[in-house]
Amino acid sequence: MACMIPSTAHSPDGTAVRFPREIAAAVTLPAAAAALVAPGTGPCPKTGAIAIVTACGALTTRLALVTFLAARDLPDPRSVQGFDPFADPTPPALLGVGPEPDRARVRTAGDRCADAWRVWRAEDGMVDGAMGAAGALALGAWCAWALGSSARAETRSRYALETRADDPLAGLVLRSVLAGSAPTWERCSG
Repeated sequence: MACMIPSTAHSPDGTAVRFPREIAAAVTLPAAAAALVAPGTGPCPKTGAIAIVTACGALTTRLALVTFLAARDLPDPRSVQGFDPFADPTPPALLGVGPEPDRARVRTAGDRCADAWRVWRAEDGMVDGAMGAAGALALGAWCAWALGSSARAETRSRYALETRADDPLAGLVLRSVLAGSAPTWERCSG
């Protein structure tokens, strides 16, 4: 994508300085969360797609988005917090455990993740954004799996793995689908 934050910049003396994708992902996390759950059912605008792809460039931010999307209290996107793999337990929602998330919210988010991947592909699939694009589609695959749509989850995870063969979330979703694993959400009344 032309507007992606580069992973390498040049200092005034011409040397390359590397910035971790995790920083870019963490900075765009609230914007991505807002783009995923913004009202309306239309396709994701390009600015939202850029935020989603950038935020999905790190697994830790995707795990934060899984927790955010599955939250029953529908938190404000500006309140989404990063996931700390050293201090935070694995999000139960990742495994399809806990209260059932709002289905419309998860469906919209999954579709917008797929839109973000399509926008990235339309921009000739720049190599620098492959991790984020695969991550966005992997998150979309998780959304489909969370809703019980194993065929859509499998398709999205396979495309994510074609984009980036080592994407851990896409691999997890695909293995879950192929194993016949499904979420065991607790149905909430009222």
